[in-house]
Amino acid sequence: MKSLLIVLISTVLLSACSGNAAQNNNEELRVLVKTKKISLTDVTRLHDMPAVLIAKQRADMSFLLSGTIDKVLVKIGEKVEKGQVLLSLYNPNLDPTIASNLAQLESIKVQISQSQRDLLNLKELRKNNSTSRTAFEHKETELKDFKAKEKAIKAQIDLANANQQESLLRAPFTGVVVAVNKQVGEFVQAGEVVLVLNQQKIAEVEMGVPKKLHKDLHLNQMLTGTYENQPLQLRVTELSQVADAKSHLLSVVLELDGDSSHSIGQEIIVHFPQVYQGVYQLSLESIVDDGINNPYIFVAKDGMAQKHYINPLFIRKGQIVFSSQEIVDPVVVKGQSKLSTGMYLEPN
Repeated sequence: MKSLLIVLISTVLLSACSGNAAQNNNEELRVLVKTKKISLTDVTRLHDMPAVLIAKQRADMSFLLSGTIDKVLVKIGEKVEKGQVLLSLYNPNLDPTIASNLAQLESIKVQISQSQRDLLNLKELRKNNSTSRTAFEHKETELKDFKAKEKAIKAQIDLANANQQESLLRAPFTGVVVAVNKQVGEFVQAGEVVLVLNQQKIAEVEMGVPKKLHKDLHLNQMLTGTYENQPLQLRVTELSQVADAKSHLLSVVLELDGDSSHSIGQEIIVHFPQVYQGVYQLSLESIVDDGINNPYIFVAKDGMAQKHYINPLFIRKGQIVFSSQEIVDPVVVKGQSKLSTGMYLEPN
């Protein structure tokens, strides 16, 4: 009995010694890794969007009258001065209308002169009571009617002359002819675009952008762009506050900084900034993918590896930007491929 008790005590002591030895061995088996502290930061991402440069001052020109093109005095690409006649229109009603109104004006002037003489005679007769007051007042009314008709005819003549001037299409500013849509002999409707004129010195772009980019824009903000691998500077001049009902995009107008005579009509690339506030950034190799779109990193918490899941936002030049719950422990940036949760770490 005594010898059996000794055996049991010896067995317990050996088991305890074995457990302590195993625990010490596990703590000594630490994985060599590299860690670093990371903190929240703001990151700006540039989105490249194509756009076409157009002249800031441009005119789609048309006649206010219908008629037939009489003369085309310019060619595409030609530079024209402000006030220069570009096209002329023939309307068969213009000249007869003016002639008819002029004839009516001469006739009414004769009637006014006669009515004025009659009124003077009646005035003398009234002094001697040789005519009735009613006759005198009737003649006064007649003269007023003639003068009213004269005024109306003159207005018709002014309108006809104005219409005749409208038959000449003049350049509203100095610029370059971009398009001539009608030729001599072709009929045009009032308001139909017949010529396009651009002022070439200042260019702009009009484009729609999604809300996520629009929110980071403000008036007079300077953006960058490229044209034929050359850098451009563009200034925000207009911002729409209402999205297009079909595209759901918000309109933005950018003006090119500097002379743009050589680039009107050309495609450029505009770099729109998107600001991510309060995010993290790490090298792509620091991220572990579990194969089910649930990536994570390892953090060194109390000397042991612990998974920390992240929400990737975008990748840029080998760096991944992501959002996450606050990360207070050092992040494993090298050696994570050999880790599993709970393993002891040896930071290098």
